[in-house]
Amino acid sequence: MARKHKHYILTATAERDFREAKRWSLSRWGEEQTRQYFTDLHKSAESIAENLKRFASFEHVAGTTDLSIYPVREHYLVYVPISGNCIVIVALIRQTQDVPAILNANSFMIQRQLKAVLKKLEQGAIPNLAK
Repeated sequence: MARKHKHYILTATAERDFREAKRWSLSRWGEEQTRQYFTDLHKSAESIAENLKRFASFEHVAGTTDLSIYPVREHYLVYVPISGNCIVIVALIRQTQDVPAILNANSFMIQRQLKAVLKKLEQGAIPNLAK
């Protein structure tokens, strides 16, 4: 059976955010609910990437038009569309946090990591992306 390609890439910051959210979720909800929560995050990221034109961006929450943001359960997926069916997720932020302040404080790192991802894509160093 062929493996389905992902339609999203995580920056190092987003990977860290997901790990922290998973640790928190496991301690709060346990394994089964955490697995379902992260399945929902994955499905939402896939859906956003595959249907970019259909999803309204919550840019007003992010405080910027450079990044798109979408609510998923208790979090916001913060992303940048990079093609017709692929996004780069730059952060995962709990909805109770000050999203504009977090993004502003981390804007340099977000831009640096985004540039690194785009460079790897150009070089073909990131496999399994939807074409």
